[in-house]
Amino acid sequence: MPDAFIWYHADEKLESKLMEWIDEAEEHAGVRGSLLVRKENEQTTFMETYSDVSSATITRIEALAAKNPLFKNLTRRCESFQRVDKL
Repeated sequence: MPDAFIWYHADEKLESKLMEWIDEAEEHAGVRGSLLVRKENEQTTFMETYSDVSSATITRIEALAAKNPLFKNLTRRCESFQRVDKL
């Protein structure tokens, strides 16, 4: 199964609320994510990562996010990648 990477630009002051979101996503979607942050060029980018998740789980996470007021004015970009294993 692929890994999911969901990124968005947000105010760095939202970091604690985004950590709460990771807990909420785990509770309702059944998968534990990690939150990463990058601060450069006067812009803060957050990235949620979820390992080994199905398309259905990604859909559940994004449906939960769509209902969460935290993401009302944020554009979430979701990408998934399959790990390449050595032959």
